[in-house]
Amino acid sequence: MLLIVSENARGSRALANLVREMSLSLSAFSDAGKLRKLMAGEARRIVLIGEKDFRDDIVDVLVQAGERLKFGVIIGADRKNLRSAAGAELVDRLMELPLVEWAGEDFDFDRLSAAARACRRRLLKVAEDDLRKAFDNFEFMVRYQPKVERSKEGDAEWLTCEAEALVRWRHPEHGLIGPLEFLPELEAFGLMPKLTEFVLRKAAAQLKDWRKQGLVLNGCINLAPSQLTDEHLGEYYAGIVREFKVEPECFTFEIVEQDLSDPDAPHLKALESLREAGFRLCLDDFRVAAESLGTFEKLPFDEIKIHASAVRRAQADPVAGKVLAAVVGLAHNLGMTVCAEGVEHEEAFEFLRTIECDKMQGFLISEAVMPGIIRKVYSASEDAEEHVA
Repeated sequence: MLLIVSENARGSRALANLVREMSLSLSAFSDAGKLRKLMAGEARRIVLIGEKDFRDDIVDVLVQAGERLKFGVIIGADRKNLRSAAGAELVDRLMELPLVEWAGEDFDFDRLSAAARACRRRLLKVAEDDLRKAFDNFEFMVRYQPKVERSKEGDAEWLTCEAEALVRWRHPEHGLIGPLEFLPELEAFGLMPKLTEFVLRKAAAQLKDWRKQGLVLNGCINLAPSQLTDEHLGEYYAGIVREFKVEPECFTFEIVEQDLSDPDAPHLKALESLREAGFRLCLDDFRVAAESLGTFEKLPFDEIKIHASAVRRAQADPVAGKVLAAVVGLAHNLGMTVCAEGVEHEEAFEFLRTIECDKMQGFLISEAVMPGIIRKVYSASEDAEEHVA
């Protein structure tokens, strides 16, 4: 999918991360004529404009394009200020387009990503038949994002220990699509168990293949809370991985915390069955809220994964930083390891190192890559050819 942005926004770090995360094709315009050319054709696209781009000629191009095709518009400006600066009439004209999202002024990655994903999902309109055909036509693929772990000798060395299996859909019309654009539909159509089994089988086969190459890595799989209704789930999944001569201890299932807030819910039997079978459990998207603390204290998890927003907040606010450090210490006292996701910059890496975070994952380490590239970032022993910085 094409993302069209103003030259004014092109240098944004949040924009660069969005393009990489959502596998978008980026084009920029400097004037209305260039924008008009980029709006030609039938390709699906999202247009990002800021306050400086709100001019009659730019809005004219978008309104005219809206008469013949559907596209998304993201406005990177404050709504109230924009109506004052650009004029209410100009803003109202653009708001007549059917797909407009607001990212706000000085948008960060989270707000920009939320707006872009909202546009993309409404543009894609994933149908159940398309998803079923994707399974039949082998359109789903798995990429792997490495995690690094603090060496037992000390924090001077961080070694690649695991790779999270992340599914992508190579759509015949729309190209490579990230999971957030089709997982809600998979869930709604009851196809999530089929996808999880597909990913687990691919990951187990990949771990076996890596071991043949001398790469001893463990795997991480995302597990939807809706699947935690089968108290024999652990036994079933253990049977799958053993088909590939891989033991359950080599896998961690990551489960989103916001869906597990009730410790008395039936999912506990499924979680216990997974642990009894030998799988590790990770509490995903942990955000250091009161409900999160209650969740990870009561449920049978081996690890917590701190959400990127919690890390950013801890870096920006000294009090939040102390709270996060205390949470890491509490997790350690409960026998859990701590992983941080979304680590994109050296500053975040150094902060997490100082509060004794055990593992890290993010663009600073590596984006999600094809399995053949993992060797380039692999460093599980001193004999490895390359080490992760």
